[in-house]
Amino acid sequence: MRILFCDTTFEHAREALRRHLPDDEILHCPEAAIGDRISDVDVAIPLMAMLDAPRLEKGQKLRLIHQFGVGLDGVDIAAAQRRGIAVARVPSRDTGNAIAVAEWTLFLMLALARQRPAQAESLAQRRLGTPLGTTLSGKRATILGLGNLGNAIATRLKALGMEVSGIKRDPTSADAASMGIDFLGGPGDLSRALEAADFVIIALPLDDATRGLIGKEELERMQRSAYLINVSRGPVVDYDGLLWALREGRIAGAGLDVYWREPVDPADPILEQNVVASPHVAGVTDYSYDLMAGAVAENVERLRRGLPLENVV
Repeated sequence: MRILFCDTTFEHAREALRRHLPDDEILHCPEAAIGDRISDVDVAIPLMAMLDAPRLEKGQKLRLIHQFGVGLDGVDIAAAQRRGIAVARVPSRDTGNAIAVAEWTLFLMLALARQRPAQAESLAQRRLGTPLGTTLSGKRATILGLGNLGNAIATRLKALGMEVSGIKRDPTSADAASMGIDFLGGPGDLSRALEAADFVIIALPLDDATRGLIGKEELERMQRSAYLINVSRGPVVDYDGLLWALREGRIAGAGLDVYWREPVDPADPILEQNVVASPHVAGVTDYSYDLMAGAVAENVERLRRGLPLENVV
C-alpha cells in the first residue's frame, strides 16, 4: 500500500510506522503538494495539514484517512464520508499518548512554577539562590476536559498533592470521587473553576464548541498569580486575549505546546512574554510513537484484508 504523510513535520512518526509496515511504501510531502501527491495513495495521514473537500476530490484511490493521534480538526469528515473514505484516529487511551502529554504538562507547570526563564538569567549572571519558585503541592489546578488526557493529568497532579478540579462537557457521565478529583463541574461552573485555580490546564479537543473558549473575559477571571497551560489545540484559546493577559500581567504566565498557526513564528510577540514554549512535542516519545504506529499499522492491515476498521469516526 501507498501511505502518504501530508506534511514534512513529525518525522519520527514516519520512522515508527516504517518499522511496523516495512513492506509498504510510506511517503511524505509538504502541505502545499498534497493535491499533487494524494491522487495515487491508499492511505493519507493528515498530521497538522488540512484535508478539505477539494483535496479529497483528488484522492482517486484514497480509501482511508488515518490520523497519527487523536485530532481530526483539519479533516473535512463529511466530505470524506460522501466519497466513501473511512476516517480513523488513534485514541489516547492505551497508546501512551495521554501518558506522554500528561508528563509534558507537568514539565510546563514545573518550568513556570520554578521560573525557568529567570533561572537561565541567574545562571548567566552567576547569581545563586534566585529566583524564588512556587511549590505545586497544595496548589489548585483546574483541568478543562476530562477525557483520557485530562484523567491522566489529574492522576499525576493528585500524586503531587495538588487540589484538582475538572470541567467536563457532560459532568453527569462521571463523578469526582470515581475520578479521584476534588470537584467535577460542567460548562456552567467554568467561571468559578477559573477563579479558584493556580493552574488552568486545557485538555480539550478543538471543535465549534471549544474554539475560542478561553478569551479575554475568561482570562480576567483568573488570578494574577495563575498560569495557563495548553497541550490540546491553540485555537481553544483566543490569541489576542492571551497576548493581552500576558502583557498586562493579568495572569502570571503560560505554558504552550500548541499554537494558532504551526509551526509557530519564532518572532511571535506571545513568545516574548513569560511563556514556556515547546514545538508540539508533548506526545512525541519513543513509547507513545511505537504504540500509535502499531495502531495505525493494524488498521492498514485490516484495510488490506477487507476487515472492519477500528476507531472510525
